[in-house]
Amino acid sequence: MQTVKILETSTGQTVPLPAEFHFETPMVSIRRLGDAVILEPVRPDQWPDHFFEDIHIDDPGFDRPDQGSTPPAPVVN
Repeated sequence: MQTVKILETSTGQTVPLPAEFHFETPMVSIRRLGDAVILEPVRPDQWPDHFFEDIHIDDPGFDRPDQGSTPPAPVVN
């Protein structure tokens, strides 16, 4: 287990994260679980720009398998 010193700032406290604990996202969520404080990466809530435009299925051998017939809609009484 590693320990780091808590730094007091004018806006609260800061905890320097060692390199192996760095996040790859610019924002984290924070919550308490008992005495523990848990930081979790916040994932983007949208697809990156041009994500769908950049998807290409150029392989002529690609073929969607037969999906069979559509089942009848359920009867609602």
